[in-house]
Amino acid sequence: MNDMCGRFAFQGDQWPELTAEIEQPVIEPNYNICPQNKTPVIHYDSDNLAITSMQWGLRPSWSKESTMEPINARVETIDSKPLFREAYRQRRCLVPANGWYEWKTTPRGKVPFYHSVANQDVLLMAGIYEHWGQVEQTLNTFTILTQESIPEIQHIHNRMPVIIDEMEADSWLKDAQQPSSGITIEVHPVDREVNKTTAKGPQLIRPLRTLFD
Repeated sequence: MNDMCGRFAFQGDQWPELTAEIEQPVIEPNYNICPQNKTPVIHYDSDNLAITSMQWGLRPSWSKESTMEPINARVETIDSKPLFREAYRQRRCLVPANGWYEWKTTPRGKVPFYHSVANQDVLLMAGIYEHWGQVEQTLNTFTILTQESIPEIQHIHNRMPVIIDEMEADSWLKDAQQPSSGITIEVHPVDREVNKTTAKGPQLIRPLRTLFD
């Protein structure tokens, strides 16, 4: 299998507690965030916590413009890959989301599943970010770190985002300390409508009715 599929959702009506002392942007809910879309990202600007709108798909400062910018980076090898190494060491971030989508291959085709963290309205995905372009026209981009899926969801996909507990958020942002606590993932099938990059609306995350409902 490849790395995690490239879609997630963030409603923007609730923010993690660590951002309580800074300005939280007012955004439109997006239930189908796709590569090349912009979404809020939490990071440190010097010593100050900030929230910046960034484009999904990492574009290092030294690279040319491309439509193939990576949306994922494997946490197991991120410190050894030239594409990611400097950003991992100096520009770590958190991507707030309500949940993400993965597709399971079945005899009837690929079925999308929506994943969220049990008992959490907002989850924090570990990421790294880059600045590209000149000062007057800077583009901020990011990629999401992935890890091997926990056993409970391995049957859907072998990779998942690296989820950072809010208690460990500062340790990740400042010291690259990776999560140590376990998490419980809730998952349910959703309609194939989410396959379309143009699909919008809260119906995308609603559980799909099955024969057992």
